[in-house]
Amino acid sequence: MNKQISSSVKRALAGRRYVLPVGLLLCCASSSAFASGFALLEQSSSRLGTAFAGTAAAADDATTIFYNPAGLAKLTETEFVVVASGVLIKSEFNNQNSQVALGQPLGGEGGDAGGWNAVPAAYFALPINDQFAFGFGINAPFGLKLEYDNGWMGRFQSLNNEIQTYNFNPSLSWRVNKQLSFGIGADYQRITAELTNSVNYTAVVAQGLQTLVAAGQVPAIAVPGLIQANAGLEGHTAVRGDDSAWGFNAGVLFEFSDDTRVGLSYRSTIDYTLEGGVRFDAPTSTNAIGQSIIAAASAPGATLATGPATVDLKLPDIATASFYHRMGKVELLADVAWTGWSSIQELRIVRDTGAVLSVTPERWKDTWRYAIGATYQLNDQWKLRGGVAYDGTNVPDSTRTARLPDSERTWVAIGAQWKPADAWVVDVGYAHLFADDVPLNQDDGNAVARGFLIGEQTSAVDIVSAQLAYKF
Repeated sequence: MNKQISSSVKRALAGRRYVLPVGLLLCCASSSAFASGFALLEQSSSRLGTAFAGTAAAADDATTIFYNPAGLAKLTETEFVVVASGVLIKSEFNNQNSQVALGQPLGGEGGDAGGWNAVPAAYFALPINDQFAFGFGINAPFGLKLEYDNGWMGRFQSLNNEIQTYNFNPSLSWRVNKQLSFGIGADYQRITAELTNSVNYTAVVAQGLQTLVAAGQVPAIAVPGLIQANAGLEGHTAVRGDDSAWGFNAGVLFEFSDDTRVGLSYRSTIDYTLEGGVRFDAPTSTNAIGQSIIAAASAPGATLATGPATVDLKLPDIATASFYHRMGKVELLADVAWTGWSSIQELRIVRDTGAVLSVTPERWKDTWRYAIGATYQLNDQWKLRGGVAYDGTNVPDSTRTARLPDSERTWVAIGAQWKPADAWVVDVGYAHLFADDVPLNQDDGNAVARGFLIGEQTSAVDIVSAQLAYKF
């Protein structure tokens, strides 16, 4: 009897496609990014202390390789720098009027999706002669880490979200004359991603039953009882992928005098095609018809089948203008930065057959960042730093998701530098980011399968960083 049911279901569902909870599987995102979107500025403790003001003009250590390679021209000694930054994220969803998915309990609010994240970096600067200098940096320009509690009310939209990049950045600077220097670097960057969410298989069964009713295989009067018999069926899906690509960064440094300079820098877009796969872990139903529908939806070639998949992703370009001016023991710094997040308008997941698994509208917009900071030379060994900054958000309210509950942020930062010996320099920094509370109304048009997530996301970030430089 079960074999007859299974065969009937498969025939009725043959060639059918399911529009189910896969549309939000690769929303690149997170509060683990501390410039707009998921860009990471945390490449230098010395710059953190001024809220990353003056990044393209300060040029006082080897971390300038990341911010403006032209700044290598101002370094007169070979230098090796290691940086360790720790980022503590708090990101919590506060429910207001979320709606349940078909056949599922609502669930909790997800807890604190943040936690501690490490952002390491290392740099090497080598002056070649009076005109040229070489540098090499290793860092992580983009990143994401958010993880909600299992069973939370947004589980069909987002569970674990992790994106990592690794950047290798050889650079060269050329001092044209006393006032003008140029720099350029190559960026070999690798990205890995893993994004997961739950899947409502009760909705899979309900949609399959509609098909069977239309085919005359199941009487309509039996549908409510069959849905009840398959209530609470919940599975899991994950998208994993990786890729490597090349980009570049370049900059110019103009010195009006020994005490005043401006810097301009640019980091290029990087185009990725993340190759990997989508995996579906389906539950088992004790109901024969329900299990047959799940088996048909999970069969090779079906929408909920495990298999290879790719995602095209274009990470944004970044342009920065910076100012530096020294007055006695005080240094004044400022930054204006633009990030081209409009490069991400949608996220399209495609199977190796060419079939589109899902398309998620993003409609991200370009952002601006403004920072001002100052330092005070206390004595020969100690320098104190402070700064404030404002970051705009790239995410419109209309497309904000639990994967990227991004918001506008205000930075307050402090730091210090200690020189225990001529060859050694220690920098430390701390920043707190005040993030706006933002609405999160995530409805992708299929509330039956995924529910309707309605509420507010509250976030805050603390950053601590230490840096050790050795000159030889």
